Amino acid sequence: MIPTSTSRRYAGDAAFGTPPWRRAKGVALSTMLALAATTITGCVTAGGPTIDEVRADTDAMMQRVADEVPGGVAEVRPSDSPYWKCAENSFYYSTRWTVAPEEGFDGSAFIEALPARLGDGFREFETVEVSVPAIALKHSSGMLLDVQVIDLDGRTVVSLLGVSACGEGEPPAE
Repeated sequence: MIPTSTSRRYAGDAAFGTPPWRRAKGVALSTMLALAATTITGCVTAGGPTIDEVRADTDAMMQRVADEVPGGVAEVRPSDSPYWKCAENSFYYSTRWTVAPEEGFDGSAFIEALPARLGDGFREFETVEVSVPAIALKHSSGMLLDVQVIDLDGRTVVSLLGVSACGEGEPPAE
């Protein structure tokens, strides 16, 4: 059973009674700020993961989240340039997916339950209020994950944005 927003309180919410998804304004902005901070402070150490490894890890994590969506059908949203330079001869990989859930999908309950369902290794980013259920997560590997339940062309979808840790090597020619 997926808990509802009234079944669990979050630190910082007790005084205001704000459900987690209402604090999620700027989720993508939080992801980008964390990405910038990682870049500025130096993200690559000698012998770090390769760009192929971080891409595979990010795609696997996106699939893991997509698999959590009841009846979900995933669609990868193409990007003109999924790679961003993060250091000399190193790049981030980013990908965006949408997942169409089955009828009757409760987006708020899904977002609230997602961190527990994904398990150890994830922590929630500090977020602010938006009008849609959303959460930003960071994995212990350095990967960033932004999850929002939105209306897209008249249908409810789960929008996923994944940004890898910094990976060594040149990206493949696309």
